[in-house]
Amino acid sequence: MVQASFEVALKIAERKKAHTIGEELIKPCAEIMVRNVLGDKAKREISKISLSNNTVRRRIDDMAADVCNQVCQEIRASAFRASLQLDESTDIANQSQLIAFVRYEKEKKVKEEFLFCELLTTTTTAEEVKKLVDYFFEKNGLSWMQFQHICTDGAPAMIGVRTGFVTRVKSKWPHISNSHCSLHRYALASKTMPPELMSVLDSVISSINFIRGRAKNHRLFDLMAQEMGSTHTSLLYHTQVRWLSRGKCLARVFEMHTEVEIFLREMETRGDHRHENYKNPEFLMSWRTWQTFSAP
Repeated sequence: MVQASFEVALKIAERKKAHTIGEELIKPCAEIMVRNVLGDKAKREISKISLSNNTVRRRIDDMAADVCNQVCQEIRASAFRASLQLDESTDIANQSQLIAFVRYEKEKKVKEEFLFCELLTTTTTAEEVKKLVDYFFEKNGLSWMQFQHICTDGAPAMIGVRTGFVTRVKSKWPHISNSHCSLHRYALASKTMPPELMSVLDSVISSINFIRGRAKNHRLFDLMAQEMGSTHTSLLYHTQVRWLSRGKCLARVFEMHTEVEIFLREMETRGDHRHENYKNPEFLMSWRTWQTFSAP
């Protein structure tokens, strides 16, 4: 019974569903199927499986703690020092989360695992970040001696020369080295692109907004793409805040550039010649350059 409860909780967590779905949907459906196939006796056995909201949460917490313990044991047993990657991000509830990934050696192979995601309850300063990391290390039996490298973004709280997180760690553990996250380097590089490349991005985003931003255009484009047998039927939005969306956004439009060109040509208004760009070799070449920087 307990094993079944754990396995159902794992499926709920993997599908990112509400914990109440176990008691409200999964268990009643399972009871109906078992009763119809195996009878009332089997149904009574199924009903003994605990899938309440609190139970599912405890199961998920127990599994998460077990996985964390396994990762920490592998780090301690590694023949080489590990590397730590940190990033502070704000979720949809406007809460600051510190996310950590770790890379280490296991059985002569490099292994990368998620280490933790902890809430920064007050400020996001270097001092608070170091306190949180040190607390996690102490709680799980880890030490900075088991780490060799730190990878972070370019935020002052992380790499500040005097009071940054990396500086604070190096002051006590001088063997630690550090580097700048490659994804953030790509993001920074894309902000200093030449004007001719920026005009390409602006043109593509303008086309996307013209199609996706108007309900009628979106429906007509979807119908046209279906009639043409396209792999995709809709475009993806791009936002400056979520800069990683740029690569997927440009790739999707590039895959559908024929459909986009036809639609813009048919919907052309006076003085609007955006569709001509999608047949221009120089425009397409600059477009591919953008994709190189947007999807590392």
